[in-house]
Parts: sequence; structure tokens; C-alpha cells
Amino acid sequence: MSTAAKTESTAFTSAQKKMLFALSSAVGLRMLGLFLVLPVFTLYGLEFTHSRFLVGVAFGGYGVAVALTAIPMGRLSDHIGRRKVLVLGMAVFAVGSVLCAVPSWFPASMRIEELIFGRFVQGLGTITAAAFATVADHVPFERRSTANAILGIPIGAAFALGVIGGPILAGWLQVESLFWITAVLAFGSAGLLASTLPDTPPRREPVAPLRDALRSKALLRLDVCGFLMNAFMTAFWFYLPLILTRAQHLKMSRFYEALLPMLLLSGVSMFAFSRGADRGRSRTSAAIAFLMMAAGGWLLFQPQTLGMNAHRLIAVLVPGTLFFMGFTGLEPILPSLVSKRAHETAYGTAIGSFQTLQYLGSFTGGAVAGALSRFPTVAPMTFLIVAALLGSLLIVVSPRD
Repeated sequence: MSTAAKTESTAFTSAQKKMLFALSSAVGLRMLGLFLVLPVFTLYGLEFTHSRFLVGVAFGGYGVAVALTAIPMGRLSDHIGRRKVLVLGMAVFAVGSVLCAVPSWFPASMRIEELIFGRFVQGLGTITAAAFATVADHVPFERRSTANAILGIPIGAAFALGVIGGPILAGWLQVESLFWITAVLAFGSAGLLASTLPDTPPRREPVAPLRDALRSKALLRLDVCGFLMNAFMTAFWFYLPLILTRAQHLKMSRFYEALLPMLLLSGVSMFAFSRGADRGRSRTSAAIAFLMMAAGGWLLFQPQTLGMNAHRLIAVLVPGTLFFMGFTGLEPILPSLVSKRAHETAYGTAIGSFQTLQYLGSFTGGAVAGALSRFPTVAPMTFLIVAALLGSLLIVVSPRD
């Protein structure tokens, strides 16, 4: 086949480009709001309680709500179309963000509970299943990892801006202002989707039964991988701001000194992972990504293993970079594998089941991290390593692409 023919067969069409632009722009704005609070949430929660466990529950409460609604929202998008579900989810997320901004308006005894409730409402507005199902509707399976990576460009940019800019804004203003910004961005994203995203009409053929998506061993194995990935991610983010402020003595407004190098390297590696996946190396790429996360979890608590001084910034840069590279590598690969193994009439349902387990992992990681924070560092370190190694093992034993 000629080079021109190859380019024509692999390039995205104008309709696909329009869909990816509209979807990634809106989702990127939503995720910017979510990521703004990520590096400072633990410190914000501790303003309302002395219980790290309750802060962990609040941190993970977003995840448990997503877990409860991912399948219903994904399945709803299979029935009524993607755009309606995406707009609805954005609006609900915006309302939850407002609730997270106002715990200080309540009596002191109710503030942490109100924050937990706000995070729960945020999670009810999940759109990830509908977003990835939209990609699956428009893009053939051999290009989905790259399409998901393109979807990840503004998400990655939002992640970089959020985790760097959030602490700076929180230092200048108050942390609750980040939630107000989040609400505005979410409402704006809903409007952008409603006005620009091409709607995908519901399929005429019947949607595949729910039990078919839930009893597939290959899909269930990937669902568990999503659970382990997010459990690791939430726990890692629970401890990172504590280590930066206490061991590194960094103010929130200076978190960027550690986060910026990590993000730059992971932004490059994300596309390396995705290209490898599109060339038939999904399992190898995902297994390596999990192993990188395991190494990051180990070195976060035991930097002296490689001769690093725990009070020097390098002790956070190395494990943080390994975590970011592994996590951003997995983010486009796992949903792509799910869509490849799902029935074409049930992409939303299959990805919804993946999201359910993924965000149950978010809740579990936050709650476990809060509970283990009272114990010696070997306990949280072991939790992180075991989660990542199990994920790598499940990928290795999964069927080939």
C-alpha cells in the first residue's frame, strides 16, 4: 500500500475531528475544575475536621458516586444518545461543585459532612462513559487509543494547569474559590457541548442486555484493573500534599516546583504508550505502566532505597514522575481495550461498568489512605505496591488484542 493510501486510511475524517474537538474541549474544561482542587483537597478537608479518615471519605466520595451512576448513565446514553447525557452530567457536576464551596456556611459540626455530600453530588454527574462511548461511535477500533489520547490532550493540559495553578490560586485566595471556578467551568462546558457536539442518535437495534456486558471475563478483568488504577491514584494524591508540605516544607503556592517536571515528562510518555497500544502492544504497555506506578509507590515512602535524601525535592520528583507516567499511560489504554471487547450496541454500558469499578477504586483509595495514615509508612507503601502489581498481573493474563 502506498504512503498516501496509508495516510488516508489512518487519518481522522473532518467529522471525527469536529467530534474530538468539541468533546475534548468541553471535557477538558470540566477536568480543569476537578484538577484545580486535587493537590490541596486533603488540606482543605482538614480545615473542617481532625479526622483524616473523614477527609479520605470526602476525597473518595466523588468516586463512589461515579461508581453508582456510571452504568446507568452509560446505558442511558446507549438509549437516548450521548449529547443529552453529557450535558446533564455537566450540570449536575456544577451543582455539586457549588456545594463543595460552601461548607463554611454551615455549623462547625456539619461542615465535613456537607463537604462529603458535595463531593457525592459532583460524582453523580459522571460523563466519562458517555464521552468514551462517543469516541467509540465515531472512530474505528484500530484508532481508538490514539483518539482517546487526543481526547486526553486538553485533559492533560487541564491536569497540568489544575495541579500547578490550583495551589497557587489557593495560596492567593481561598481553597473554596477553586470550587466556585469549577462550577463556572462546568456550566460553561455544558453549554459548549449542547451547542457544538454532533449528536449521535440512539441505535435502532436493541441495546445488548446488561448481563452480557457484566459477565464477560475479559471485561471484568479490565474493570478490576480500572479499580486498582484509581485506588492507587487517589491514595497517592492523598499523601503527596502531606509529604510536600511536611517533608519538603513547600507552601501550596510552590507545589509547581515539584509537579511541573513530572507533568512535562508524563505528557510525552502518554503518547508513546498510546502509539504502542495502537500498534498491538496494549497489554505490554499497560503492564509496564502498572509496574512504573508500583515503583513510584515504593519510592514515595522509601526514597533512601535509591540513595535519595527524603528532605530533598528529588525524593518526590522521582516517585511522582514514575506515577504520572504510569497513570497517564493507562488512562487512554484501558478504556480503549474495553471498547474493543464490548458489543457495538453497548459501548456506553461496557464503559459504564468499567467506570463503576474504576471509581469504586477512587473511593477505596481515599478511604484506605486516610485510615492507613495513622500507621507506619510501610502500610500505605504496601497498599500502593500491591494494587499496582495486581493490576500488572491481570493485564499479563488478559487475552491478546
